Amino acid sequence: MMFYGMGAAVAVRVSNFNGRGDVVNVRRTTYAGFHVILAMAVVLSLLIFSLWHSLGGWFSDDPEVTTSVVTLMIPLLLYQFGDGMQINFANALRGISDVTPMMIIAFVSYFVISLPAGYFFGFVLHGGIFGVWMAFPFGLTSAGIMLWLRFRYKTSDRRIKR
Repeated sequence: MMFYGMGAAVAVRVSNFNGRGDVVNVRRTTYAGFHVILAMAVVLSLLIFSLWHSLGGWFSDDPEVTTSVVTLMIPLLLYQFGDGMQINFANALRGISDVTPMMIIAFVSYFVISLPAGYFFGFVLHGGIFGVWMAFPFGLTSAGIMLWLRFRYKTSDRRIKR
């Protein structure tokens, strides 16, 4: 939820600067937001990492639950960075009113990349729940990269009408 709050702030600021035609501050705001989200992801990941073995006990006394929670910490930690990236750049694209391509990016990231990756890691490689959850960082990071590339293209110097 912290990432979504920061993403909403990025969308508002980017929209404001975009309305003024200030592409320099559109970029500056977007990258500043991304840096703040990365800092939040590092702090959150350090907190999760420090509580790695005790988090499962907060929700259940069952040792099987605790073992599952410990097993799923690696995908969770990796998930944070791709999630932050895709939230930030999706909201920056919303701020510059470039939303239609996000549907295609989401489809490719989640259905073409993540879903088959989950099947491959979970079932073909016999990774079980760990393998299925490892697909989430792949999908989110690929979405983040594609959204970043789209943002970069839409705000590049050759796209600006002077």
